[in-house]
Amino acid sequence: MEFSLKRSDLLEPLAKVVGVLEKRQTLPILSHVLLSVEAERVTLCGTDQEVELQTQVDFEAGTIQVQAAGRCAVPGRKLLEICRHLPADAELSFSLSDARLTLTSGAFESQFSTLPAEEFPSLDGYQPPQQMLTVNAVDLGQMLGKSAFAMAQQDVRYFFNGMLFELEGLQFKVVATNGQRLAVVALKQAMTEHQAVGRPIVPRKGVLELVKLLDGVEGEVDLGFSDTSIVAQMTGKRFVSKLIDGEYPDYTKAIPDQPDKRVTCDRGLLRDALIRTAVMSNEVYKNVKLSLQEDKLMLFTNNPLQEQAEESLSVEYQGEALDIGFNIHFLIEALGAMSGKNVSMGFSGQTSPCLITDPDDAQATFVVSPMII
Repeated sequence: MEFSLKRSDLLEPLAKVVGVLEKRQTLPILSHVLLSVEAERVTLCGTDQEVELQTQVDFEAGTIQVQAAGRCAVPGRKLLEICRHLPADAELSFSLSDARLTLTSGAFESQFSTLPAEEFPSLDGYQPPQQMLTVNAVDLGQMLGKSAFAMAQQDVRYFFNGMLFELEGLQFKVVATNGQRLAVVALKQAMTEHQAVGRPIVPRKGVLELVKLLDGVEGEVDLGFSDTSIVAQMTGKRFVSKLIDGEYPDYTKAIPDQPDKRVTCDRGLLRDALIRTAVMSNEVYKNVKLSLQEDKLMLFTNNPLQEQAEESLSVEYQGEALDIGFNIHFLIEALGAMSGKNVSMGFSGQTSPCLITDPDDAQATFVVSPMII
């Protein structure tokens, strides 16, 4: 194998592939990137056996020269760190001989120990897609970005450690929850034809890697589902993730129906006030008390050191006075996932969840459960 290309052509796809690799592996080859070189094509692939990403180097005509095709598995992070610290306009030359990959760029030269491409693992239990649908890449990225924060981490209820992709009729929704907060985001425009049906659960890492992969991507994404896997294909990239084997609970039961107390205010002002107030909250319970009065919202928090913080905000509210407690970071993250200027918050009482919506975005719904104050 022997080829040359520009650093600028290799760096971004290499960084994306290395991003799926775990820093600690049970198998040495899982720290490697599969490098495949064909005539005028360089493909990179990385996996942790839960998710897999394959990218094709995007180059202009004449910017890559292939003298000899071939394949090998090269240490991913070492290659990435070297490429990052080479000059921006550097030309890279690679050659493989006796399981050693030599990288030359100007006066710099390094040699990598490689592993055989035949030993590079495929995704465990992968099945080809049985259902396909096509969505706009920007819309999908926004859906995932608005809801990913609500996923659980290392929850014993394993289905909460991922995101539900709910496909029914012409509707496509993503749902995430940790049992205390919930995010439901629907595709902006209903699909024009019946494309897929199902409720696959994509694991947390798969969702977060897909969010990064979609950043800056335009055009369409082809999503494919099987009983065990999800595949996302876009120009020059192919992403595969295993699915969580389980049944997602009926999340609709957690969404309050017609709260009788509604507050509307500036989303940015409320979020900033919560962030300031959070500095003095209890590090364990992260508590904040919201006190509602006519056209006024009071925030109050304290901690075991007898420190406290409070702030008053002008809001639109006509109703009975209400004191209710929340995990302050759950509120901050929900507000941060939204994009509109204003936010609407619905309450039914001290023990009922808060319904958070954006008046300008009917597709996104957030729910936060209260805590004892």
